[in-house]
Amino acid sequence: MLSGDGAARYGGRWNPKGMPAVYCSENSSLAALEVLVNLARPSTFPSYRILDLDVPDGSITTAPAPVADARQAGAALLRSHLAIMAPSAVNPRERNVVINPAHRDFGQVVPGTIRPFVFDRRLAVE
Repeated sequence: MLSGDGAARYGGRWNPKGMPAVYCSENSSLAALEVLVNLARPSTFPSYRILDLDVPDGSITTAPAPVADARQAGAALLRSHLAIMAPSAVNPRERNVVINPAHRDFGQVVPGTIRPFVFDRRLAVE
């Protein structure tokens, strides 16, 4: 769940293909929104889980915004920082946290409880 393999396989907004990254949100509603906009068939929701993480505040740097090439900027920041705080593309008033699982301080990230998350069926779009 915290390997960053998916982001490494496909690349993400703040990391290039080949670089592992764990994408998180400051709150579960933004995390749900980020998942929802990427679902191929929103009418059939797969099962999800929410994992609370504790990332030391001093280990998070803020990504510049706006930025011409988020992948390049994110890669540079993730090489030297455990995590970056970046505005969400879906809701720029809220922020995502991108964690570098290969960083030497990754052991300082403390996982909490894993909880099931079920999308409300009223969100289904046909």
